[in-house]
Amino acid sequence: MLDAFRDFLDQIYYEGYAIEFEEENPTAFYQQLERFKADHILKK
Repeated sequence: MLDAFRDFLDQIYYEGYAIEFEEENPTAFYQQLERFKADHILKK
């Protein structure tokens, strides 16, 4: 799921954005990852 989230962010913004975001603001990154997981689990 982490790779899917990174791919999602890179497609929305630009290639490499997800890694930068994770490094610069890990708290926000992982909070958004949890929301991303929840959204995709609910949609199944």
